[in-house]
Amino acid sequence: MYRSPLLNKAIIPVLAVGSLTYALYATGVMRPQTVAELPLFPPPERTFPHAVAAVGVIEPASELIAIAPRVPGWIQTVHVVAGQTVKGGDPLFTLDSSDLQAERELREHAAEVSEAKLKRLLAFPRPEDIPIARAAVAEAQAKLTDARTKFSFVESISDKRIVSADERVEREQAMARQQAEFAARQAELDRLLAGAWKQDIAVAERELDIARMATARTQADIDRMTTRAPIDAVVLRLTARTGQYAPVETIEEPLVTLGSPAPLHVRADINEQDIPRISAGSSAQAMLRGDSREKIPLEFVRIEPLLTPKKALSGFAQERVDTRVMQIIYRVKSAPPNLFVGQQVDLFIQTDAPATLVHPATDRYHPRAIESGSS
Repeated sequence: MYRSPLLNKAIIPVLAVGSLTYALYATGVMRPQTVAELPLFPPPERTFPHAVAAVGVIEPASELIAIAPRVPGWIQTVHVVAGQTVKGGDPLFTLDSSDLQAERELREHAAEVSEAKLKRLLAFPRPEDIPIARAAVAEAQAKLTDARTKFSFVESISDKRIVSADERVEREQAMARQQAEFAARQAELDRLLAGAWKQDIAVAERELDIARMATARTQADIDRMTTRAPIDAVVLRLTARTGQYAPVETIEEPLVTLGSPAPLHVRADINEQDIPRISAGSSAQAMLRGDSREKIPLEFVRIEPLLTPKKALSGFAQERVDTRVMQIIYRVKSAPPNLFVGQQVDLFIQTDAPATLVHPATDRYHPRAIESGSS
């Protein structure tokens, strides 16, 4: 294949020089420039000579209260909104209870029937029945008097041959029958005047009590359909909606989250290697994320005695996910207006001595140049 000498001597060197020039320009002039910029906000600084740094979360003094219904069902009415202050016992939301209300009406009618039966027994006897019973007694007494008169007449005859023995026996038995009839009528009158039997009244009273308790039991089931606030609190979060199904088991997003209004607490996680430096009652200060200039004074409340696995990581390279933490609770003495529940803050807890490390060669403790977890 023929090649022109002009191509070898002129064009190829020009292309090589152009490529080299572009490469130098691309690597020197067009490479990105690194410019140091100031952070958006200054990092938090230690306020104590020796301190342990921690990350805390703002929470109410009552801690977060996740509200769930006592029975499952469909939400009929939501009575609160997020941010509302409620009193203990105020309704939060109500489930549908139409079936229970129908059952309550049925039990109320049954209780009314039992009460009517008891009143009927207590009102016994009827005033209209007493004259009838007295008349029956008077009639039986008249018949008894007539039978006695006839029997006395037979007994008064001196000549026994005038009245046969059969007639004498018949009149005597007639008198006995009338006497028994009179006793029966008198007993019926006495029973009527005595009123209802006390055992019947006792049974009717118990039946009424059972009917009323059944009504109260159904009313209690209706009351359980309304979930109420357990304490005076603020509605921090509300996910309940009308028509939504409310389960009783634990869910990821509680239907209502409550918390006491004041004061606020800070729950801080202390790494287990810093626990020996922390003592109960240690002073502490908190700073808001994004505004480290404002120092929030804290008051010691308690130390949680159970260590838990660390869940919140702050991003430091020294942190490990297998670290266990001790939680320490502080009370916010004076809360700024921009402090909210669930907000993260930076804490510095005062200690008496700086942190130390074990030297790998001498196996002795030496002061650490930069305290663990502190600025």
